[in-house]
Amino acid sequence: MGEFSGRRSGESIEERLARIEDVEAIKNLKARYAYFCDRGYDADGMASLFVEDSLWTSNAFGTYRGRAAIHEFQSTISSEILWALHFMICPVVEISEDGQTASGSWYLIEFATMTRSPQDDLKDAVVMSAVYNDTFVREYGEWRFKTVSVEFHQVSDLDKGWVLQKFRDQN
Repeated sequence: MGEFSGRRSGESIEERLARIEDVEAIKNLKARYAYFCDRGYDADGMASLFVEDSLWTSNAFGTYRGRAAIHEFQSTISSEILWALHFMICPVVEISEDGQTASGSWYLIEFATMTRSPQDDLKDAVVMSAVYNDTFVREYGEWRFKTVSVEFHQVSDLDKGWVLQKFRDQN
């Protein structure tokens, strides 16, 4: 993550305003990402946020290349994560000099209801924390995700917590 001083040397007020509008548009894009996750992992909505040759990767849920693979992942994850509430916090967004690409990072705190295993109907209250590091491209005048990289720090049953159970599959 680069340093942010607020104003770029020689930048006009119009250029500054355009950059601020781009930052806000990207924050809105990330909010829509959380919205689609929290609405039952809406695969159509989620896929609409990505460019065709995008990449979604996570140390807890795998890697998916391309909009179609991301759509498929979103279609199936709702059988494991039955309910979720994503809190995307502390955004840092940087727009490239040419205004056509950007990068951003967010912290995630997520509460969820997850199945205990595919073989039974038992459910657990789960808390997750992660860091998102994303890249964005402007496509047809709109910002879209190019890459989403999620590094989970913990995915723990709420009754056990992250001290006793950092990741659910490591009881």
